[in-house]
Parts: sequence; structure tokens; C-alpha cells
Amino acid sequence: MGILPKILLEKEDDKEYIAIKIQSYEAPISYHGKFYLRSGSNNHEVTGNELTNLILHKMGKTWDSLPASNVSVDDLDNESIKRFKELAVENGRLTENETKVSDELLLKNLGLFTENGELTMAAVLLFHSNPEKWVFTAYTKIGFFENAGETLLKYHDEIHGSLIYQAEKIVELTYFKYLKAMVHFKGVQRIDEYIIPKTAYRELIYNALQHKTYMLGQTIQIKVFDDCINISNDGNIPEDIENHLYEYHRSSPTNPLISKVFYMAGFVDSWGSGFKRIAEVCEKHECPVPEVISENGVVTVICRGSKTYNDALNEKNEKILKNEKSDFTENFTENFTENFTENFTEIQLHILNEISKNNSITQNELSEKLNKSRQTIATNLKQLKDLKIIERIGSDKKGYWKILK
Repeated sequence: MGILPKILLEKEDDKEYIAIKIQSYEAPISYHGKFYLRSGSNNHEVTGNELTNLILHKMGKTWDSLPASNVSVDDLDNESIKRFKELAVENGRLTENETKVSDELLLKNLGLFTENGELTMAAVLLFHSNPEKWVFTAYTKIGFFENAGETLLKYHDEIHGSLIYQAEKIVELTYFKYLKAMVHFKGVQRIDEYIIPKTAYRELIYNALQHKTYMLGQTIQIKVFDDCINISNDGNIPEDIENHLYEYHRSSPTNPLISKVFYMAGFVDSWGSGFKRIAEVCEKHECPVPEVISENGVVTVICRGSKTYNDALNEKNEKILKNEKSDFTENFTENFTENFTENFTEIQLHILNEISKNNSITQNELSEKLNKSRQTIATNLKQLKDLKIIERIGSDKKGYWKILK
């Protein structure tokens, strides 16, 4: 297998032991016609797209430099190319004169043609209005979830189009539709605070778009909750920088051509300092740096709010809950008894509210509506029955609930 281990006699606490040290190999190990790689503490067989990527790496090529079939410069999106030129000039990466060239020459200058004169996969992803013709996962999904259990998706969007378009649209849509500012004051100054500062979030989105392993079968997914945001994409963080992300480190782009264009557009730099800037912005706004998890070929970034954000969110939720309880108690009292004094729990109030609206509701339906386990619903229903507040008439499937008080 071509493995050359170091075998050493080591000593610890007056005990001797033999240490076998094996250098990490970037290339897969071939054994009986199959290829294997080490991933963390596990071995896994390398097949399909991963094997293709490793072979390309061995040849000094990357996936985004491969030719895209049946596409010409005329097929690309003029608006995306125009927007790239504007960004490159605004960020000082190109002069206005340098952008006053034909689209074909511009793409050649960006290295987006193969040696045989074909457009690369990078060119299609960056500038085609429908790159999914070539890469079916080349779009982004974003959804808002009611709670961290990811059980209640309230609404969602898909962002399609060129990566130049997506890069700006994702950030714009997230802050316009999905995030709510928590308001607090420093003295007389009003501060509108989000889960994560826009500058840091923008950097994370640009990283996901440029480093995604587009050969694999998942879109970039952004899950938004009241108190956190999860961003995930197919890919891996190189082992030598995984524990040094928030320090200055070498730039190791998964898709070098895409990263080059993102750099020219002013989206990113090329010095491996993106996460360092994220840390600086988060420190300035007193929020935690995003947690980065790389495992099983997926990179997930978890963004959480600052203490002031969470305090404001909790205060807001308590007010909503208090109002809900007050409104329900008032309605329930008016509808069912003039001397309503039972001290119900929050979940019991919600159960009674649902029953008052639909007396045929089932335990499973209550579980889904209230986002509680079926066991929790069953326990609270039993307590209400024991208190002679409700009664089940008929069978579980065809019966109904009767409110006794």
C-alpha cells in the first residue's frame, strides 16, 4: 500500500509504549481495486464525484476549470456581466477602461476559457441566468423555522440565477424578509440589532457560494430561526486550517476561478482573512463568532445573537405569551363560564384554545399545531380530564371533545 510509518519507542509516566505514526496522505490509498481516504477517525471508500475531484487535483486541475458543453458567450446573462463590471470598478479591482472590452475578452482575461477555447463551468455558474442546466444544485434555499427542532417551516424561498446575482440577492432577501431587528437603547440612542451583523453574514454567504462542492447533490441551505441562522453547503475545510479559521491563514479555494471572479467583484479577498474579518465585526457588535462544523462532506455555520439581542428577543416573547394568555383567558371565560379561576399551564391554555375552535381535533393534530410531543399532549389532556375540565365523547378517531366548565 506504499505506507511508510515511523515506529518509535515512547515513554510516559515511567511506562514505555510503541507509537506508530503515519503521515496524512492527500491521495486515496488503492487496495484491491478500490480507493480509500481517511476522514477524521474513519476510513471511507472514495467513489463517484469525490474520486473525480481527487483525480483532477492530481492532474493540477479543478472542477470549475472543466469545459461546459454547448454554451457560448452570447448565452450568458448580460445583466450579470454588467453588474460584475460595476462591482469591479466600485471596489477598485478594475478600472473603467479595463471593463470597456467585449464580454469575450473580459472572460478570457478572467481565465474563464479552457485551453481549447470553451467556456468553463465557472463561467456558466458565475454569469449564466440558469446555471442549473449544467449543475442542478446551483441555487440557494432559505426558510424560516418556528423553532430549533426544525419541525415547523413557516415560509421559504429559492434564489436562482447566476452566482453574481445570488451573492447579492441572498443577503438582501435575508435581511428584508427573514430577519427581525431587536430594538434596545444605549442611553438615548436607539439600536436595531440583528442575529448577526450584515457585514459578517455577507462574508459567510460569499464563502458558501465560492467554496461549495458543486458536483454533489445538495443546494446551499439557509435555515433561519428566531435566535440563530444555520448555513450549510457541500464541501470540506482543509485539515491544516480547520482549527485556525479565525486566524490569518493561507487561502485554499475549492473553486479557484470562481474565487478569482468574486475577488475581482470585491466580494472577498484572496488572503485567507475573511473569517478574521468576521471575528472582528462580531467582536465589535458583542455577538459570538459563528460556529463552523465540517463533517461528512458538509460545512455548517451556526450564527447566534448577542446577549442584548437574546434579552430583547426573550422580553418580546414574554410579552407575546402574556398577551396570548390574557386574550385566551378572557375569551375562554366569556364563552364557557363567568367564574373561570382555574390555574392552567401555558400548554393547557393552548390545548383548550384549539379544542374550543375544533372539538374534533386529535392528539396528533394538537401535537403538530402546538409543536409538542404526542406524549406531552396526552399528559396534559389527562390532567384536564382529571380536573373535570374536558371529556372525550366517543372513540379516539370519530369522537369529539366536550368542555365541561
